[in-house]
Amino acid sequence: MNGIETQRIGKLEAAHRQLTTAIELWFNNGDIVSIHTLACAAHQIIHDVNSKKGGRDLIFDSIIIKDEYRNEACRLLRKHMNFFKHADNDPHTEIDCPLEMSIGFLMFSLLGLELLGEKFNDVDRAFLLWYQIHNPEHLTDHGLEMLEQHLSKEQLVVLQAAPRDEFLGAFMRRESPGNRFKTSFLTQ
Repeated sequence: MNGIETQRIGKLEAAHRQLTTAIELWFNNGDIVSIHTLACAAHQIIHDVNSKKGGRDLIFDSIIIKDEYRNEACRLLRKHMNFFKHADNDPHTEIDCPLEMSIGFLMFSLLGLELLGEKFNDVDRAFLLWYQIHNPEHLTDHGLEMLEQHLSKEQLVVLQAAPRDEFLGAFMRRESPGNRFKTSFLTQ
């Protein structure tokens, strides 16, 4: 075993690395199976750590799901995750996987990291900004105010129209897609 390189990795670090890779794949229109599998694996670790700390309100134990429907909701949420991991009972079946389901796991994983006090990286921030820009109806009044404080209507239109892969690259360079303007919101 001499000479074998190893890395010491904790559970949350592993989850965050899986999540970052899933988000990068998502931004680059990568493989849906890989995105979903990584997002779900990350979420499961984050969910478990959060639960051990007495936390709640991630996908599987969200307070928006009534307790009497929780088992059925969890079964449906885990359906695609389990399909992509196992073939013991159904080796020849197929499944339709909606991209929105992966987005939900990405969002709840980021929420879990935040609840656990983890710091967001640039890929996390890019995804959160993309989500806010494309789903303003999901934001609270405070969230909308923050978005409007940092982005003009023109900037919002440009960012909403940007392809996902251009959005991530522009965010990482801290400029708008097409390099038309810089924005303070991207530098935070």
